[in-house]
Amino acid sequence: MYENMPVAIFISIALVLLTTSIFYEILGVVLKIIAKRNLRNRPLMFFLVVAIFSAHTVAVWIYGTVYWVMVHTFGAEPLSGIAHDNFFGYIYFSAATYSSLGIGDVFPHGAMQFITGVQVLNGLVLIGWSVMVTYFAVQKLWDVHLPTITLKEKNQ
Repeated sequence: MYENMPVAIFISIALVLLTTSIFYEILGVVLKIIAKRNLRNRPLMFFLVVAIFSAHTVAVWIYGTVYWVMVHTFGAEPLSGIAHDNFFGYIYFSAATYSSLGIGDVFPHGAMQFITGVQVLNGLVLIGWSVMVTYFAVQKLWDVHLPTITLKEKNQ
């Protein structure tokens, strides 16, 4: 277990940098589109939510793919509790780990334990980041509705 720890640390750092970079780029594109306001508010919000969800999905798939490659190419110990050792079992495990849900029906061994711990932290940071971006986007878009709400209150 511990002989692979330097590799697990390197993989963890690489995955955090990769997923954070991808997330940053996706959010950058989304915020540029929202800033232009070529669409109405509701379509912009749906676009924002779909883009953020897609960014999280990409991160989950990256981690799941790395887990699968580690087991099937580099001989890491497979996940315990996985019903069928297929690719989508690793994606499922990655989604449960990323979201910090951690159902417990599937669990890693050896160096992959360290990587999954880092994935939880990475997922929490990226989820928090997406909450913050969504909050500020909603705040900006909501300013359009405030004059209407204020006008209706004055007329009552």
